Amino acid sequence: MAADAPKIMKPEQVEDVTGLESSVEKQSDGGDAVVDVQQEDEKISWRLGLAFAALVFQVICYETTLLIPSTILSYIEADLGPDPSYTWIANAWSLCAAVVVSIAGRLGDIFGRRYFMLCGSTLAFVGAIIGATAHGIPQMIVSGIFFGIAAGIQETYYACLMELVPYKRRTFFIGLGCVCALPALISPLIAYAMMDHYSWRACYWYMCAIGAVSFLLLFFFYNPPNFENKYNGTKNRLELAKEIDYVGLVLFTSAGVLLLVGLNFGGRAYPWKSTETLVPLILGLVLWPAFGVWECYTKSKLPLMPTRLFRNIRSFVVVLVVCFVSGMFYYSLPVLWPKETALFVPASETIRRGAYAALTNIGTWVAGISLVLIFSRLDHERWQIVFCLVIQIALTGSLASVGVNDNAQVVVTVFLLSCFVNQPLFISFSIISLALEDQADIGVASGVLSTIRLMGGAIGVAIYTTILSNVYTPRLIRNINEVVSATGFPENETSVLLKAAVANTAAAYKAVPHITSEVITLSERAVKKGNLYASGVVWLTAVAFGGLSVISACFIRSTPRSRKTATRAVKLQNELSTVEASRDE
Repeated sequence: MAADAPKIMKPEQVEDVTGLESSVEKQSDGGDAVVDVQQEDEKISWRLGLAFAALVFQVICYETTLLIPSTILSYIEADLGPDPSYTWIANAWSLCAAVVVSIAGRLGDIFGRRYFMLCGSTLAFVGAIIGATAHGIPQMIVSGIFFGIAAGIQETYYACLMELVPYKRRTFFIGLGCVCALPALISPLIAYAMMDHYSWRACYWYMCAIGAVSFLLLFFFYNPPNFENKYNGTKNRLELAKEIDYVGLVLFTSAGVLLLVGLNFGGRAYPWKSTETLVPLILGLVLWPAFGVWECYTKSKLPLMPTRLFRNIRSFVVVLVVCFVSGMFYYSLPVLWPKETALFVPASETIRRGAYAALTNIGTWVAGISLVLIFSRLDHERWQIVFCLVIQIALTGSLASVGVNDNAQVVVTVFLLSCFVNQPLFISFSIISLALEDQADIGVASGVLSTIRLMGGAIGVAIYTTILSNVYTPRLIRNINEVVSATGFPENETSVLLKAAVANTAAAYKAVPHITSEVITLSERAVKKGNLYASGVVWLTAVAFGGLSVISACFIRSTPRSRKTATRAVKLQNELSTVEASRDE
């Protein structure tokens, strides 16, 4: 390999490098200090700083395409609907991103990451244009698919970032990236502000601009090692393309898509026992073990999921288990918080609703600050994760006791909960990356972690929405019957009042015969009580998943301090060019 070709080092190799440096220092003439290679690696050049800014903008782009459409979904449906499939505008993001992120991570490991990331920004840009000019829900769903595929590619940001920064500062930079992504985290508030002055289409033009800027920043400032330097001329793209595990790729994609489609159909678009739900669900569940068997017992030169990753039980497999279960735990928040926001904030107060919607994201920002200032400076990652999960369990249990007048308790508790939600995921990225036998696997390893967490979240959402529908409806019927008994409302018109309560709008109540202001007030309170009761059951279910995640986390192996060195896995292409130019001089 050429002297200036980027070498992807294993963390354990660093001790040998350190010993060599010490030896060289001792042999230096006249006692002059020799520049320490590790110190030079740790130094953050301005080129790396610009690359970091370009990568952070990928986070802003994919988070914005997730948060804004889900925030304004009801407004889109009101304008372009009615269409019962409108929820797929948001669901398509999760489905596509969960499947694509692992594939993009693996292909980036093989071919290089630059052009994949540029492709992700381009797809986000196109998806935003499709959404901004759409004239129907089907076009909006296509926009969501573009966003999801783009997000899956852009979420390989974690691999892009971690391989460029010093090993010991990976957690720090992940946290710093979260802090710098504040524009994405407040995007629900931005969306509501745009809705207040313009329309939902303005939000899509805003996302279009973000996609364009993210592409330009990548194009000019993100230059990881190119294909020639990765292989030093020993391979060409066609040869590698022939060696890719296409059967594994088809099995993985099919299993992921079918399972997620079945989970999204069940209890929402179709009953759980319907053919439309069971067929994709069962096929997905069958194809997952088939994919595992294929990867284990075939001799593909470039398998989609290298089995060597799964030999590391405590620093990889157990981390995946924790992320899967904590994903089920975490996604109780995005399922329930929008519902509770609607209960406590009138629909007419769009800016206030935007502030409530952004509350959990501001908590994520605080979590990023805590990573930069506290967690990245500590060892014992296992206990850091356990600590955060225990805090989450305690606060989630508190939410199960919320009453109809406990607005302040809800806001404070949800904010505090959000401040401890993301540290386990971010720390997990650092753990698995530093435990790899070969840093060339960092893309697929981080991609699998993202897929597992999103899969766990999808299963959690399916469970939570089923519980909500099964618990809320009978509770609402009971509460409305109590309203009828207390107010003397005609019993033969109870079904009409119940239908209005389900809609819970001023227009629906106004259409009910013999309605009075007292009946409306008590009915609205009955709706709130029914929702909070059902939410309480879901919060308690989430606590159970949280307990499982804590037990699993106790078996994680913390990263040995010897692996937290100042070495970088790779350097930017323009950094290498600078070194070569200085040598020529």
